[in-house]
Amino acid sequence: PKSVLQRPKRKKKMPSGTSRALGTNLILSSLLATLSYLPFELVAKSTLVLCVLLFILDPFPESRLVALGGVVGVLFINRARQRFVITETEPSSSASSGNENEHEKSE
Repeated sequence: PKSVLQRPKRKKKMPSGTSRALGTNLILSSLLATLSYLPFELVAKSTLVLCVLLFILDPFPESRLVALGGVVGVLFINRARQRFVITETEPSSSASSGNENEHEKSE
């Protein structure tokens, strides 16, 4: 027979490793947010270098698949960017060269 008076079950505390993992995720998300302000070419090249290092140095097949996925992801984003992004030109340089041509024609 079970006793009528039982202690309520306590909630298990999170192990310290979980809080450490949460801190690592915050650092990673902050790093990724900072990378969004850098030029695409710099981020793409550093991603490719990281994927090559991961592919060469890490002997596990899963990490090699992740590295190949990263390379394919950068390739896909680069092609989409080339297809859909309008090339931006500096308006100040084209405006100043246009004004100089007008002055030359008037003289």
